Amino acid sequence: MKNILFFLTLIVYFISFGQIQIDSNDNRLSQENINVEKLAQQYHYRFNETIHEPTDSSKIYLELLKKVSITNKNPIYKIWYNQDVGYSLFISGNYKTSILSYQKGLVLAQKNKLLDEVFTCKNWIANNYINLNENKKGIKLYNEILVYAKKENSIDAFISAWTGLSNDNSLAINEKLEFNLKIDSLCAKNNIETAILSNTYNWIGEAYLNHFSNEKLAIKYFNKSLQIAKNVNYEPGIKYVSRLLSDIALKNKEYEKAKDYYTKLIVRFEDYDERLIANTYYELSRIAVLENDNALALNYLQKSSAIFTQLKDTLSLLHNELNKAKVSLNANDFITTKNGIEKLNKIDFKDLNFLINFYKLKSSFYNKTNNYKKAFSYYRKHDSLIEISERNINIEKFAELETKYQSTKNEQEITLLKSKNQLTQQEKKNQRNLFIAGLCIATLAIMFLFVMYKNRKKTNTKLKELDKFKSDFFANISHEFRTPLTLINNPIDAILADDTISDKERKPFEIAKQNSDRLLSLVNQLLDLSKIDAGHLKLRLQKGNVLKRVSALNDSFSYIAKQKDISYSVSIKDNNYDVWFDNDALEKIVTNLLSNAIKYTSKKGKVFCHAEIIEDNLFLEIKNTGNHLTEEELNSIFKRFYQTKNTNSGVGIGLALVKELVELHKGTITVKNEPSTFTTFSVSIPIEKSYFKQEEFISTETETQKIKTQSELDIISEDEEVFSENEKPILLVVEDHNDVRALLKHDFETDYNVITAANGEEGIAFALEHIPDIIISDIMMPIKDGVALTQFLKNDERTSHIPIILLTAKAGNDNKLKGIEVGADDYITKPFNSKLLKAKVTTLIKLRVQLQSRYSQEVILVPKNVTIHNLDEQFLEKVQTILDANLVEPSFTIEEFSHTIGMSRMQLHRKLKALTGLSASEFVRSQRLKLAAQLLKKSDINISQVGYQVGFNNHSYFTKCFKLKYDCTPTEYAIKNS
Repeated sequence: MKNILFFLTLIVYFISFGQIQIDSNDNRLSQENINVEKLAQQYHYRFNETIHEPTDSSKIYLELLKKVSITNKNPIYKIWYNQDVGYSLFISGNYKTSILSYQKGLVLAQKNKLLDEVFTCKNWIANNYINLNENKKGIKLYNEILVYAKKENSIDAFISAWTGLSNDNSLAINEKLEFNLKIDSLCAKNNIETAILSNTYNWIGEAYLNHFSNEKLAIKYFNKSLQIAKNVNYEPGIKYVSRLLSDIALKNKEYEKAKDYYTKLIVRFEDYDERLIANTYYELSRIAVLENDNALALNYLQKSSAIFTQLKDTLSLLHNELNKAKVSLNANDFITTKNGIEKLNKIDFKDLNFLINFYKLKSSFYNKTNNYKKAFSYYRKHDSLIEISERNINIEKFAELETKYQSTKNEQEITLLKSKNQLTQQEKKNQRNLFIAGLCIATLAIMFLFVMYKNRKKTNTKLKELDKFKSDFFANISHEFRTPLTLINNPIDAILADDTISDKERKPFEIAKQNSDRLLSLVNQLLDLSKIDAGHLKLRLQKGNVLKRVSALNDSFSYIAKQKDISYSVSIKDNNYDVWFDNDALEKIVTNLLSNAIKYTSKKGKVFCHAEIIEDNLFLEIKNTGNHLTEEELNSIFKRFYQTKNTNSGVGIGLALVKELVELHKGTITVKNEPSTFTTFSVSIPIEKSYFKQEEFISTETETQKIKTQSELDIISEDEEVFSENEKPILLVVEDHNDVRALLKHDFETDYNVITAANGEEGIAFALEHIPDIIISDIMMPIKDGVALTQFLKNDERTSHIPIILLTAKAGNDNKLKGIEVGADDYITKPFNSKLLKAKVTTLIKLRVQLQSRYSQEVILVPKNVTIHNLDEQFLEKVQTILDANLVEPSFTIEEFSHTIGMSRMQLHRKLKALTGLSASEFVRSQRLKLAAQLLKKSDINISQVGYQVGFNNHSYFTKCFKLKYDCTPTEYAIKNS
């Protein structure tokens, strides 16, 4: 019903332009001194007036408008012509083709900035999309129309946009109602009465009636709709709303009101809408039947039949005759009923619904005239047709008629059958009530289960949030641990590397180094546990000799065991073939277990380690004396932060991590007490490839290459220079920690001009001001972090070329990936090695120098032949475009160059210097000389004019510059390349 109203609104909108009457065979185009604009408007409006007529007159006006659009240069006529073609296609249901025609008009309207025509074209394109069920496209255009309406304060545009937006199926009924109420408010404010407003009131009324069950308010809006329709002679609206109001009156048994509505329809439309009048008489007959006025009902039906006869509507006429027979039967006028039935018997019926009603009438007629046999016969036919159409046989009525037929004179039997029928109906009612009750119980049960499911889901979500918070807490607090560790380790490493200090002076620093490494180990263990909880720690399996690896790890504990005077025995069965295992996980498992064993073994105690491969499993057993565990301790020893005694050192995370790593490796770990006070830890982990998933394996070659590459980076000399002493590259250090910032400046200030910033926002400002050659930035900082800094600089044309190295205390591939994804060139985890950081900086500077060499050799810049940032590609393309247009102009200056490209002179200088190794002036001069060299290779070029042709306004200066670059004069170069 809503779609019908929407379509009526569209029709009304387009045909409401005017009623200009002219001759359809207009020949005024051949006349002189005519007002072409006025004539074209007449054709345009007359087309929209005649498009709904059953004649071809609209086609005549469309052709005339087409001639005007061809002969006259004013674009408005072509726009109108495309609009009218589109509307003609819309009316005929060719929505896709209609869109194409309106789009042609839209392009012309936008090109000529005719805003009203832009609105009209968009409105009808949107209408077509709505009819094609492509609501998203339509709604998008309606929103554009709404923007236009607000800008131009166009009432028509507001009404059109709100009408269209109310058809968005994704909106709730309240939101749709709001749009229609806005139309109401706007029209009321501006005293507007249109057919569109009538349809709007109609829609609001139906919303209140069908969605909010507010009949009183619905009737109010229906009456307003009807009044507006009458005021503007909107006949479709008058018909539609009158029927709605009469239906409500009938439902409420307000027969006088219903008759009043129908009587007014007859008065208004009697002269020209015969079908409406015939249907109205039929509705009035229904009311007469309800008021038990059968004579009046027959009178109305007679009038209705007369009209249907004129219209040659056979099917409607038959239904009227059938209804006459029904009314006669209600009045117990059996003769008239019989005559009507006999009349209908002579007709060959094909309509199934009509036959069903006809057989029902016959059955009722014979039942009332006590001819139960025929009554039963026709009811069976009626029932058969019901079975065909509805697949549902009414057994109870069939049995009732059959009983009546068998005992026509026995009233007691008939009464008994009626009682049985009532009993059957009661049983059905009881069954229905039981079914409803069961359905209610099932619904309550489902609702209860759903609530439980939602609560459980909510609880699980909260638990996941807590787990994530815990993991994030461990990851973030590591930043606070790793930063001071960096500041501690670097000075200690520097002092320990100094061979001039004595052993006595060295001893305290060695102790500090040991404790610093232990603190780093604890931090790493916490991070590993948080990764396991978050599901981020994955196996990285590679092939190798696992027993040799275990043996090497055992050897590292021999010295400390000897120092504590502990008997340390290792038993590893020899094995020469490779198996699959995670090297890092194995190392943490073995070192933790051996470290604990030696730690808790007293002087003169014993520690045993045994390892062998048994049936595709690595079996590892480590036992020691001196720490006999109680039953409670055996059950709790693998719990996090559990300590066997309050006096024990440590925080209780080592064994918890071991258990998690063993289980990650698909293995098992147990602990038990043995006679002679031994405590034994037994580990079994699978080493066969079939135990693991494909994504858990890594290429041995790739890993080896990574190690090799890392080693090569470590040994690059930190004294190696890329730039000369008087041309140091600029290094920007962005770090919020004062000590780390000072340390980095101290490490690099010998070879670089170092600028420092305390946060990301300050770093961005310094980067834009100085255009550094490279940036080192921490990730976690106040105001703006390293990620935000990288995103900003890599997306700014002035700084997109600058390499950026990110520093962070967050270890793990996910954090590295995040840094690389925002455009960082490299990534180093704290605590970092100063030599490695210097090597990475040197390597990135070298790569930039190679890129400079690449571009300094080209006349035409081709950025896509090398790997650089997208913005650098765009920058070089822009440079090439500017040079193509201005390079040969002697007046082309660097100020003009920088202004055209949208940078300051310093920024342009630093950008070109970074990409090509040349200043802006050198770059322009170099490009001119390369272009001159190309021209000199052509034999037909006048050598004396080449300099002027490429932008040099002084021949001697051109010759001097050319000789400096190519080691020969232009003449010698031309002869050499001829």
